[in-house]
This record gives sequence, C-alpha cells and structure tokens, in this order.
Amino acid sequence: MKVVQYASVEKLYQQFPAIRKQDVKELDLWVKTQLHLPSVSELELIQFLQSNEYDTEAAKRTIEVFFTFRSSYKDFFHDRDIYAGPVQRSMDVLSLVILPELTPLGYHVLLAKIVDSDASKFNLATLLKLAFMCVDVALWEEGCTEGFLLVIDMSGLHLGHFPKLGIFTLKNFLYYIQEALPIRLKGVHLINVVPFIDKIVAMVKPFLKKEILEIFHLHQKEDTVYPHIPQSILPSEYGGSSPSRSVLTKQLFDKTLELRDFILEKERAQKVDESKRIKTRSLTNMFGLF
Repeated sequence: MKVVQYASVEKLYQQFPAIRKQDVKELDLWVKTQLHLPSVSELELIQFLQSNEYDTEAAKRTIEVFFTFRSSYKDFFHDRDIYAGPVQRSMDVLSLVILPELTPLGYHVLLAKIVDSDASKFNLATLLKLAFMCVDVALWEEGCTEGFLLVIDMSGLHLGHFPKLGIFTLKNFLYYIQEALPIRLKGVHLINVVPFIDKIVAMVKPFLKKEILEIFHLHQKEDTVYPHIPQSILPSEYGGSSPSRSVLTKQLFDKTLELRDFILEKERAQKVDESKRIKTRSLTNMFGLF
C-alpha cells in the first residue's frame, strides 16, 4: 500500500514559531480524555492549533466537529473509494487544481471548475467527496499554510445545474469548510459568474458566517480577481505561467488515486465511537444539518 508523505512536524515548528509544543501536548492529553475520539497525530494536532490561530479551546472544538462530522455525514465521508464508479465519473466532470505557486501573502489557491456541462452527469455530493479526498492528501503533505483561497470558475454551469445543487448538500459543505476543516480560509472567489448567481447567493448566504461573507467575492470576469491572485501564477488557460489546468488536475487526481488504499484505511481508523461519548449529544443538536 502506497502511503502519504506526511509533512515534517519539526519543520512546521520552525516555520510557525507561534506553535508551542506545550500547547500541542495539552491538546494531545485532552484528546486522550475524549474516549469517543480516534487517535490524533501530532501533525493533525498542529494543524488544528495553527488553523485556529493558536487558540487551544477553539482547536478542541474544531477537533470535535471534524471527527464527528466526518464519521456521521456519509455523502462526503463514507466509502471513500476513489475507484468507485460514481467518483471515477466525477473526474470527467470536475477540474480541481491546487496552484503550484503561492500568492504574495503566502496563500495556496484551490481552483475548481466544471468541465463537462452536461447537467445529467452533475452530482454535487460526489464531486465534493472527490474534492475532499484531494484536499486531505494536500493537507497531509503540506501540513500547515498561511491560508487558502477558494476559486470557483463558474463557466460551464448553466440553469440546468441549478436544481441539482441541493440546499442540504450546500449547507453541509459550507458547515464543514467553516467549522471543521483545519485551514485558514482567506477568501472565496466566484469568477465568470452565471446570470442566475443571485439565486445561488440567496441559497448559501444564510449559511455563511459573517467573517466569510466579508471575504466572499463575485467576479463577472477573471481579471478582477488579479488583485487577490496574480495572473502570473494561474494556469495557462487564464494567461498565467503555471501548467494547464488539465495537467494540474491530472497530477492531483493521479496522486490521490495512488493513495486509494491509504485513504480507505484512514477512513476506517478515524471514526468516532459514539458509545464512548461521555455526554451524548444528538447530531441534530450539534450540527442542525442532517
């Protein structure tokens, strides 16, 4: 079984000196008292701490939500076999890229685009299952980052896609990236927005936190995103010097495909055991989502 090349924790301590080993140890001890939680590695503890701006109490809340949500919400985090038929078909629908170069502020850029406009092939939950597998691999290898910018190129979407977005799928996606994913989300940019963008915004706005609304940007064309993301680091389709979007997507998907067994084993190993939770809380009360 091919295994992931985890980021070096010692390098992360050097890169982010605000990460204190004492705080990581405190988090580790706390996790061990939460009998329902799976084992959490030092790298993961560092990620939860750094993404929460070194606030240990906030990191504890994120750890709880991260593992409970992933153990419970099956549409994204159950049977994550990248060779399964629906996921394989999603690879022909979704282009997903993590740009090789960082922005001047040191942010990573995640660029997503629908490349097959046939709405009959569009399944948002399966596309997100694929995307989260790829993001997991990137976070395992990278460790911590200054931040992430999410860019969604809406060209290729049309009104036929709108009924297939699914309000509950969107709600859970937004909850996960805002409350559970151990990253610093620094911006969300929708470029080449579709004429019915007002309908989409009306759907998602109630589920966006105030701080996310402040970094949520709509762009009629590509060029207005350049103050946030220099054109030079974008794929060649956007006039940048990075390889083409298709080449970068293939690289990301190929790497994730190689780690298929590792990802499945990780899924099995990191389940929450609700029978051991000290204080039972229903998922409805915890998340209010599903």
